[in-house]
Amino acid sequence: MYNKKQVFEQYLVGKCTPEQAAWLVDTFSEEDFRAELEQYIDEVFEAKLQQDDHIEELTVLSKEQYPIIENMIFGEESPSKIRPLIPYLRWVAVAAAVIIGFIGYQRSKDMVSPSDAISTKVIAKAAENASANDGVTLTLPSGEIVELSDGNETVYASTEKQNGNSFFELKKLEEAKEPMIQQVNVPAGKTGALMLTDGTKVWLNAGSRLTYDVNFIGGVRKVELEGEAYFEVAKNKEKPFLVFSNDQKIRVLGTHFNVKAYGENRTTTTLMEGSVEVATNSRAYTLKPGQSSIVTWGGADMKVLPAQMDKVNAWRNQEFAFFDASLDQIGNELSRWYGVEVQVVTRGKGYGFTGVISRNRSLEEVLEILNRTGQIRYHIMPVGVKERRVVLMV
Repeated sequence: MYNKKQVFEQYLVGKCTPEQAAWLVDTFSEEDFRAELEQYIDEVFEAKLQQDDHIEELTVLSKEQYPIIENMIFGEESPSKIRPLIPYLRWVAVAAAVIIGFIGYQRSKDMVSPSDAISTKVIAKAAENASANDGVTLTLPSGEIVELSDGNETVYASTEKQNGNSFFELKKLEEAKEPMIQQVNVPAGKTGALMLTDGTKVWLNAGSRLTYDVNFIGGVRKVELEGEAYFEVAKNKEKPFLVFSNDQKIRVLGTHFNVKAYGENRTTTTLMEGSVEVATNSRAYTLKPGQSSIVTWGGADMKVLPAQMDKVNAWRNQEFAFFDASLDQIGNELSRWYGVEVQVVTRGKGYGFTGVISRNRSLEEVLEILNRTGQIRYHIMPVGVKERRVVLMV
C-alpha cells in the first residue's frame, strides 16, 4: 500500500510511476478521500504562497481559486496584479486541475451558477494499441498479432499499390465452413488502407479497428468498426455489405461512404456515392450522396443533414478540419493523432473554432496555431518517462 501524501508529492514533481499515478487517481476517486486530496493541495499552496507576501493566503480550493489556477498554469497576470508565479507553483496548479478532472470534481455545482461554472475534465485518452508495435497490426483468429508494414509480405497480407495508393491486401485463409474472425488495429498517429478479400477498400483513421470474417462466409459481408473509416465497397448484389458501429447498422450493395464511430456519443455516416441504408432499433433512413446521418448513443435519435465534405475528407488528406468545433472536439482529434491524453478546462462558455491544419505538423506547432487565435491556451505536462498530457483552456 502506498502512502497517499508521498505519492501525491511525487506526482507534483513528475517522479511517480504510471502505476502510482493510477493508484492515486483510483484512491482519490473515492468520496472519503476527496477532502484529504483538497487538504494536500491546500498544504502545498500555503507552503509555497507564504514565500510571496503579495499573494493572499489560500485555504480552500473554491470558485475563487480557479482564476488563480489559470494564472499559475498559463503565467498571466490576474486582475489583482499578482506577479508571475514560480514554476513549481504552476506545476501544483496543473497537477491539482488534472487530478480533480480525473475524479469528476463536482463541488463547483454547489458553489457556482451554471452561467459561470468551471468544468475540468479529461476528455480524451490516447488510443490503446493492440500490442507494443507502433504500426498497423492484424490480429489473427488464433490471437496472434502480426505487424503490417510496406514491403513486408506475409501469408496473411501483401502490399499493393493502385493509383498511387498503398494498400494492405488481406488474403483468404484456408477454406472453412465457419467464420474466421480477424481484426486490423491502427494506433494513434497512424492511418491504414486495406483491401478486403472481396475487393472492398477501407481506409482506417488513427485509433480505429475493423473486425471481419476474412472469408466472408454466409449470405452477407459483415464488418464491425470502432473509430473512423472510409469505405469503397466492391459490388456484389447477391451478398450485401453490412457495417456495424455502436448502435447502428449500414446496409449497402456497392458505394463510397465514411463512418465516424469513436464513441463520442454519436456515430456519423456520410455518403459520397451510391446509396446506403442506416438503421437503428427504432428507425431506418436511406442516405443520398452528399448527406450525413448522425445517430446518438443508444440509437434513440437520428438526424439527417447536408454533409460537410471538406471536414469528412480531411483526415484522408492528412488534415484537421474544424468547423465551429468545441474544445472537447479539438481535444479528441489531437489525442487520437498524437497519442496524448488531453484535458479540457472550461467556464461553461460556448466556443467554436473553424480552421484547417495539416496533421504533418508537430503537436507543439498545432497548439501554437490554436493559441494564436487568442482564445485557446494550453500547457504540456510530462507524465511518467515518455507520456505527455495536454491541458487546454478557453
